[in-house]
Amino acid sequence: MKALLARMLPPRPLIVPAAVSGILVTMSFPTASVGVLVFAALVPLFASVLRHRPERGDAFRTGFFFGFVCYLTMLWWVAALIPSADVTIPGLMTPALLLLVLYLSVYPALFLFLAAKATRFRMAGFLVMAPGLWVLLEALRSRGELAFPWGSLGYALSSSPPLVQGAAVGGLPLLSLLVVLVNVLLAAVVVSRSLRARVALGGTAMLILAGMWTAGTGEMARFDDSDAPRVRTAVVQPNVDLEIKWKPEYRDSTLRLIERLVRESSALGAGLIVFPETSAPVYMKAERHDSRRYRERLGLLSAELETPIFIGFLDYRPDGPNGDANIYNASGVFRVDGVLDTYEKNHLLPFGEALPGSRRWRWLRKIDFGQANFQQGTPRGPVQTGPAAITPLICFESVFPYLCARGVADGSEMLVNITNDGWFGDTPGPFQHAQMSILRAVEFRRYLVRSANTGVSMVVSPTGEVRSRIGLFEEGILIEDVAVLSGETFYARHGDIPWLIACLLLAGLGALAARFPRSPGAGNQAMM
Repeated sequence: MKALLARMLPPRPLIVPAAVSGILVTMSFPTASVGVLVFAALVPLFASVLRHRPERGDAFRTGFFFGFVCYLTMLWWVAALIPSADVTIPGLMTPALLLLVLYLSVYPALFLFLAAKATRFRMAGFLVMAPGLWVLLEALRSRGELAFPWGSLGYALSSSPPLVQGAAVGGLPLLSLLVVLVNVLLAAVVVSRSLRARVALGGTAMLILAGMWTAGTGEMARFDDSDAPRVRTAVVQPNVDLEIKWKPEYRDSTLRLIERLVRESSALGAGLIVFPETSAPVYMKAERHDSRRYRERLGLLSAELETPIFIGFLDYRPDGPNGDANIYNASGVFRVDGVLDTYEKNHLLPFGEALPGSRRWRWLRKIDFGQANFQQGTPRGPVQTGPAAITPLICFESVFPYLCARGVADGSEMLVNITNDGWFGDTPGPFQHAQMSILRAVEFRRYLVRSANTGVSMVVSPTGEVRSRIGLFEEGILIEDVAVLSGETFYARHGDIPWLIACLLLAGLGALAARFPRSPGAGNQAMM
């Protein structure tokens, strides 16, 4: 056993630094939320590999161990997801957590493996390569059916609006790039022997931080939406208990709750009312009695109050092969003209809402772990509510900027994230999920309103400031005058491509720099 453990763990001098960095990264995110800590969280890991220069195998194990500590401490709540009754195999969530953590740990392992192969952890090469290579691997795990960008380093800055203004230019990749650059500069300060090198490296890191804060503060001061038209928006948090949400005997009481909250929102002057994901526990467009009743009563209520109601629900259509029914995680707006304009979720949560590959191989849907087996919706333009054209983001979709970019390019004036995070319980999960959505407002300079069944609901300004919020397990209504905005940021027009190309160049230049011979007499700990 000891021999096996020795082959799996990194070399002894690297174990503690890797574990410390993993814990520091987790502390940068909710619920500890010491966001600025992320600028130094990787220093123990980077300094240790620069000092000891492990070979590729040892580097891989070091990165894997760092990732395991980091993602286990960040995502432990996955094992405590509720309601557990939806899982058909008892005890499934603990091995599911371990599989998720093992999968995510591969990425930092690849980072150190490739860095060892390309630079042998020579200072100059690693300084140049590390930021670009890290961002490329973050981008890789944020794409495809298995995409899971949770814990991407740039998200840790969302609680400090001045530090995230660069997202309007470079999105999450630019923020993560700057975070890793500061970390690697500080790590070089730790291991460099030359005082002049330490001053230069530390000074550069401080200049980057000061530049981010100064430029961000200036950008926030310059941003002005005072001339834009506004719509008074009600963001509703109904706080419906998941234990009763889908029970047929509670549907009438749920409908009455929705109607009461709509009327309260209208009395507060709302021109648009937003409810969370699956607030209406019916197949809204079906011809069943309870579905028709919900549809008719909400439509009449919207017309009576002359206020559009945007709400989440489920839907199904017999549009599969041989007329098979497909179920969708959907949403729609009951407009005052009587139209129900709908949107179906495009990016499904892997394993929670659909098994990866099930769209292509329908037999996978017969495997039942308790997942929802939703069908992917058809991409569409913004939903026209009347007061504003909105881009709906259902639950997990809030972590994917490409959906917002598509909507903004088609004329979206507001981002609306609806979610049901009640199954996270009282854990860091809802706060981590909410934090990531803040960046979408900055990237596209749009207001983002977020309605969550049990929290966290909030209204975020285009500069990333949380104007108002409702915490966990509270019923409430947020009322905000939301500016209806147009125009496109640099990031909205160009997306990640320029920054990923820059990261590729950095990685290549780092590998090239590592092959330059060091000056005579230079030690391993010197700057170059």
